[in-house]
Amino acid sequence: MRTSSLALFCVASLLLVTASGCRIEAHTQTQFEDSSQPAKTSVKDWNGEAINIVNDSINPLSGTGGVEVKISTTATKITAEAVFAAYADDDKRSDADSAIADAVQTLTINESGNGFDIQCHHGNAHGSAGVAGSGCKILRVTLPAGSDTQPLDLTVGAGNGSVRVGLAEAGDIPTVKNLLVDNKGLDDTNVRIRTVQGAVVVVTGERSVQVALPSDFSAGKVLFTVDETDPATIAARISSDFAGMVSGSSYPTTAASATAASSLNVTSNGPFADDVLHIAKF
Repeated sequence: MRTSSLALFCVASLLLVTASGCRIEAHTQTQFEDSSQPAKTSVKDWNGEAINIVNDSINPLSGTGGVEVKISTTATKITAEAVFAAYADDDKRSDADSAIADAVQTLTINESGNGFDIQCHHGNAHGSAGVAGSGCKILRVTLPAGSDTQPLDLTVGAGNGSVRVGLAEAGDIPTVKNLLVDNKGLDDTNVRIRTVQGAVVVVTGERSVQVALPSDFSAGKVLFTVDETDPATIAARISSDFAGMVSGSSYPTTAASATAASSLNVTSNGPFADDVLHIAKF
């Protein structure tokens, strides 16, 4: 992606400064990328601990970016890899490389008694490369799938781009007891999960949001929110493949099942008519 900026340089005479003594130089900024960095893998096997994933991403963002959470039924450890990027003037690749080198150092998998913490942050400013424009353009994290007896306790946050958790093309679906997704990026949020009894699911995005659930899904309460006040427009922007599923009630509305999730809370903060909220069934 290229953005234009203007730098004004004046050549002053001791006698007179005229318009002809100034020149305007136009610079374009280019998004430079590095996809060569090796993946990082946790030292310990995951054994039911909480997992927190945060990607500051880059701003502005050109192309696909954000966080992608892949699920593997054979994985025992947690793996993180990224495409790093930084913006710099088109003739200053070295500035971008320096900012990327900083960002590479911020991609970490921290392991403690509190669980696993996977983070990627911005690099430092170097010449024409700024702070916000550098970091993990996209952060890809592979997790064990979890199970009914050992479900995932997962938090995912993104500063820009999309958030995708357990998508169909990845093959496997996570089983969760707690899921908190907070996507601050101006792109879609897409989640596919299974829940255990008492699970709490909160998914928030700034554009369209979709949560896909198994056909036997049940919850003590569902709550859907879009950035709209007109009832007809709200109804047009919220849809569900589950017949009779309505915000503010249990699902089914007659009574939640014995193995129901505790709650499903989904929000789209998008201001536009095409920023929809959809509950899909698989």
